[in-house]
Amino acid sequence: MAELVDARVTLRVPRGGRTALREEARERLARVPAVERVETFDVTGVRPGLNDLRVRARTTVACETDAGTEVDAALAGAVGVERLERLDSESEQ
Repeated sequence: MAELVDARVTLRVPRGGRTALREEARERLARVPAVERVETFDVTGVRPGLNDLRVRARTTVACETDAGTEVDAALAGAVGVERLERLDSESEQ
């Protein structure tokens, strides 16, 4: 069974991708092993870096809920994920 996780995330996306920036960032998040699917992905900001772009987004992802897998740690520790802030129902805007 999947757990839905609402979060604000900052991803590092290499410049010069083959697809649109939003899709490139969404695909990067979808490649995290604990993520079954990305339900929503709304870009809230972009900041250019020297070799990449930092994309801020609000997202909802469906994650595997294995007993040995901590969802927050799996998301925050994924390649390209610079920051993850999990949202609960009280902090939603």
